[in-house]
Amino acid sequence: MIRLNTFVLKIQKGFPELDSALRRSHAAESWRGVLRRGNPTKSWRASWRGNLCFCCIFYSALAVLAAQIIVPPDDFSPGWKKSGKPSVFIKADLYNHIDGGAELFIEYGFDRLLVQRYARGKSEITLDVYEMESPAAALGIYLMKCGQETPVAEIRSRNSGEKSQLTILKNKYFVSVDNYDGDAKNLPAMVALANKALESISEATSEELFGLLPKEALVGRSQRLIRGPVALQPFFTFGEGDILDLQGRIFGVLADYRGEDNALFTRLIIPYPDQKQAQSVYENLRANLDPYLKILTTRANGFIFSDFKQKYGVVELKGSKLDIRFNLPSVPKD
Repeated sequence: MIRLNTFVLKIQKGFPELDSALRRSHAAESWRGVLRRGNPTKSWRASWRGNLCFCCIFYSALAVLAAQIIVPPDDFSPGWKKSGKPSVFIKADLYNHIDGGAELFIEYGFDRLLVQRYARGKSEITLDVYEMESPAAALGIYLMKCGQETPVAEIRSRNSGEKSQLTILKNKYFVSVDNYDGDAKNLPAMVALANKALESISEATSEELFGLLPKEALVGRSQRLIRGPVALQPFFTFGEGDILDLQGRIFGVLADYRGEDNALFTRLIIPYPDQKQAQSVYENLRANLDPYLKILTTRANGFIFSDFKQKYGVVELKGSKLDIRFNLPSVPKD
């Protein structure tokens, strides 16, 4: 009974639609009562009916999830058929599907994933549809995964791709289509599969946060959204753990800029809910800066530091925002 109780708890956390349906079901409530009492033999007939109803509702909910995402049917492109049934992963299961990459999705705000494989002869392509908690969360993961964008013109949404993989953004969905054998002849089918999956997803914009970044000297398509230490780590390490206190809830915006002598540096701006939290984060950052970073000078609401590569950075507290520049080639004068 412990395993089934755990399963019900996972349902409640990962499938709110299913839990809502369970709460409306009298038979399911009988089953919950049996589970709580820990003695199903007292009312076996009621619990059997409840179990049957539970299973029906569970599989109906899975079907609803699949319908929301729209699993393309057989022959979306001539000759291509589904290979097996779709798989649905919730947050607790994502580690079993992504080897070493689940932390990034969860940090950005992962809800669930649907996976469906298709085959034609010996060729196979796979559709992965990640439902994130918001369009901003989907944009964040897309920008981290797409690399230098190389759009495929035929795909009817923002995308980047080549013959082995397509990565696509639409609304709160991050979609990937993988062609594991890398055969270029499968690319038209990959495009057709992607477009079919995108048909029922409405448009939504999520780039308003980038308005925080000054436009002057900004390097095009270098913008990124940061929501925690996992996303920040490829760019810079300021200290241990979530030292900027993003908590997987606050989005910072990051981009590259051209400075003196056309040298590149990076700017990160984080808007906190209020000035008090921004002040607290600033003070904690200054007190617990990474040992490889050395504070050179301090001033009112700011400090300048150097790193182990003999480059420089500046942290400034501006009201409820932190404005950070790093990888500067020389000590900033302003």
